[in-house]
Amino acid sequence: MPVPGDPHDELVRALYEHVLEVIPGEIAWFDAHTHIGFNDPDGLTATPGELLAGLDRAGHQRALAFPMHEPEGYGAANDAALAAARESGGRLVALVRVKPDTPGALEEARRGLEAGAAGIKLHPRSDAFGLPHPVVADLVALAHEAGAIVLFHAGRGIPRLGEAAVDLARKHPRAAIILAHAGISDLGLLAGPAAELSNLYFDTAWWQVGDLLQLCATIPPARILHASDMPYGSARFAAIATVRPAAEVGLGAEALRAMAGGQLARLVAGQEPLDLGPPPGPPPAPRLEAQRAVAYTAAAVQQTFRTGDPDEAIALARLACQHLGEDPVLDAVDELLARAREARDEDVPDAGAGASRWPGVYALLAAQLVAGTPRIGVP
Repeated sequence: MPVPGDPHDELVRALYEHVLEVIPGEIAWFDAHTHIGFNDPDGLTATPGELLAGLDRAGHQRALAFPMHEPEGYGAANDAALAAARESGGRLVALVRVKPDTPGALEEARRGLEAGAAGIKLHPRSDAFGLPHPVVADLVALAHEAGAIVLFHAGRGIPRLGEAAVDLARKHPRAAIILAHAGISDLGLLAGPAAELSNLYFDTAWWQVGDLLQLCATIPPARILHASDMPYGSARFAAIATVRPAAEVGLGAEALRAMAGGQLARLVAGQEPLDLGPPPGPPPAPRLEAQRAVAYTAAAVQQTFRTGDPDEAIALARLACQHLGEDPVLDAVDELLARAREARDEDVPDAGAGASRWPGVYALLAAQLVAGTPRIGVP
């Protein structure tokens, strides 16, 4: 059975174990962003069993799960997500997905909530709708009535998403609105509204260290929810991406445990959310060599995701890691880059689960995270 992350996130296992040491005490991980489905045009698939195996690979407990893109409609896919939640012993919690421009979208969302879904997933990009949108307004009003979640895909190419989300959050305070992927589409505009609105949240299903540092530095910690994007991502890597930037900006154990899953558990249970105080502000900048390594490694990641050749960018990133004196962090970044390059030459069977299609990518992703969060150190 394909497991998200297997085998390539083994390259970052030591870093994952290291971030667990950053959070003292027991951690109840609750992933805010995973997918189930078989018909997405991008070719990825995920069964409930594969998601649970992905959680187990990292020793994590629970996840929100919702349908992948379904060009033919979401009724059957929502039934599958609801069934997966019922059969998981509480480990999976369903969100139903609808396309607002499809007739009956509101009724389908209501049906899902009445059947036990914790909320609604909306994807303006793949389901091709703009904001503001009258049916989206009705869907959020429905979530407000139910005290439910509305999770928006918040990547690039979605005009006015941040503005619309803020307006919806103000009008419907009992709806927990989550902007996925660190809200990167509008993150620079949302610090003020996030401080004002206790129902506006962000998940960490993203990889670029600069975005994640800005999220953790400028958004109140109570509004940030750990997420992996399985099967597109790995639960192990996602934990690194949640914890290292948060700890780098100075957030402590209470905030980290809430981000890892405590706050989402409260939202799903209908409890009052925690208030963990204001955002801490930006950390000191890494040394210049590390900043150069981040830039070149990010370029290598983009090349890898687009099935291009990242070797030149990797080579430049390794050259950027050259330094005078001792620096264990830069040495660790260079080692991760070397292992990423080696992984490209190894004949590892494609397990078909997310980033396993891209040998070495987790080492690249971790390299730029480590370079951008030097205060956390390395194993």
